[in-house]
Amino acid sequence: MVSDILRVRVSELAARFNGEVEENMGELELTVDGRYILEALTDAKNFADVPCDFLHDLCGMDLGDHLEVVYQLSSLRGPQRLRIIARVERDNPVINSVTQIWKGSDFLEREAFDMFGLQFRGHPNLKRIYMWDDFEGYPMRKDYVIESHEQRAVMRVRKEGE
Repeated sequence: MVSDILRVRVSELAARFNGEVEENMGELELTVDGRYILEALTDAKNFADVPCDFLHDLCGMDLGDHLEVVYQLSSLRGPQRLRIIARVERDNPVINSVTQIWKGSDFLEREAFDMFGLQFRGHPNLKRIYMWDDFEGYPMRKDYVIESHEQRAVMRVRKEGE
């Protein structure tokens, strides 16, 4: 159950950043434009009486016409939970890194970069984490084309000197 204080604080954030609030499966969701993410997350982390100061998870999502970065927050001092969703343009998927707020987001942002091509501005070490360096594309995007079974069956051999 969502506390009334958290509901008020999230509604205030939504008004400030022209965001949308809805409740989904007992949790509040605030959706904002990606350019406001640092301010929205900093404010949520510092809510009076109901801080959402712990980042559980960060992941990318491909909704076809745009990408989203989803931040799952909770509190180290209370039962409140909050999901903040940042919308990002598909053609220019750039959003500010939150490593300055939560150091633990480093790995999570690298994963979202590797799988979805999300560019985290200000990230200290934004490079692939699962796929090899010269891998082309982003495998979790809906427009990523996978190879056929026949192509996968062909053994790939590196040329000498590579």
